[in-house]
Amino acid sequence: MIYSVHQPHYLPYPGYLEKVAASDRFVFLEGVQYVRREYQNRNRVKGPDGPQWLTVPVRGEYRARIDEMQVDDSTGWRRKHIETLRRFYAHAPHLEELDRFAEVIGGTFASLAELTIATTSFFLDRFGITTPRAKQASLEGLPEEPNHRIAEIGRRLGAEVYLAGAGGRNYMDLAAFREAGIEVRWFEHTPRPYRQLHGGFLPHLGAIDLLLNLGPGGFRELYGYEAAPGQREEQA
Repeated sequence: MIYSVHQPHYLPYPGYLEKVAASDRFVFLEGVQYVRREYQNRNRVKGPDGPQWLTVPVRGEYRARIDEMQVDDSTGWRRKHIETLRRFYAHAPHLEELDRFAEVIGGTFASLAELTIATTSFFLDRFGITTPRAKQASLEGLPEEPNHRIAEIGRRLGAEVYLAGAGGRNYMDLAAFREAGIEVRWFEHTPRPYRQLHGGFLPHLGAIDLLLNLGPGGFRELYGYEAAPGQREEQA
């Protein structure tokens, strides 16, 4: 059984979704440190003048965890994001999907983690990615050291293989996984060009771009995943 883990993202890019789709089990790491100016609370979308960041404003102490960060609702960011998306994607073939996204972010969230788990789950669900997923909080007493934490998650899931992002080659301690009897495989995402508004293809945009341009079937059209590998075997 193959598993992967990742911090929840407000606007996950297609490579994030592909890694989940390539896994038999997936765990959100919402109890790890929030990193400013990364992708946990922001990503780019595409407008007439090129890519533009959509960022969820947050409040919290330095080195706070994602589940400790608060969404700053004093800025009207929800309305601004939907207005920007509606303007940028006014001629997108699947603009109706924006109303569904607006419903998701329109809720009340106790933390950034709640918001980003909700939005990441929205994109996984809309694209038909059925990999079973869980929250880090459902696994009590995990080690604090990152490598041992991820290896322990795999051990508790009964997994044999951890699907790691290719960038992990530069910093991961593989000994922790060997001790847990887990093989590490490196996941390489290759962007697949698709029809976009406002000029030629730009990779690594938030998945809302893919959804509005290609619709719920867009991810399967590009990457061919209908279910996690183990589930495909069970359904065959």
